[in-house]
Amino acid sequence: MYHPKNYKANCLVPIPDDYLNGQSLGVLKDMKYGASNLDDAGCGPLAVYNALRYLGRPMSLPKVMRELETYAAPIGARFGTSAILMMIFFFRHHVRFRIIRRIKKIDRSEAGIMMYWTKRPVFSGGHYVFFKRDEDGKMTVYNRYSNRDEIYRYESVGEMVPQKRIILTFALKDKAPGNTVTEGEV
Repeated sequence: MYHPKNYKANCLVPIPDDYLNGQSLGVLKDMKYGASNLDDAGCGPLAVYNALRYLGRPMSLPKVMRELETYAAPIGARFGTSAILMMIFFFRHHVRFRIIRRIKKIDRSEAGIMMYWTKRPVFSGGHYVFFKRDEDGKMTVYNRYSNRDEIYRYESVGEMVPQKRIILTFALKDKAPGNTVTEGEV
């Protein structure tokens, strides 16, 4: 549910003009998201913000949060951002993607948003990260840990998280308008 007061307050927060990390740190932690805040439920908005930046279509973090509050944050974002409803945001902004789960396919992706279980599947919370391949072919991961500002690099997704903990990955495609969801690869 969209909260107009959140948007106004969030627009006053000075946000760095770069990829973002550490939703539980600095100015980001207290930004309002639905009935919650970025500290508790903000990995989805950070991942989407970073993905749009990567695609060359940057949008301010308060605008990303406002739209996700409207379309993808059921129950006032108390449980974060719905992956299924996040697709509405992607469709509205012509972000092309494929949904994949297998490590080998994720490793072949240039960039994406991955959601995975933080500990035991189903019995722990989910977490979104944005990743992109660097010039060395390594996977650069943003907001890997919500309470750290570091950027993490991995040779493979398997180095970061085991297969059984991956919920899904939105593998980003080119910047052309339109969307495709590849069935049977979830």
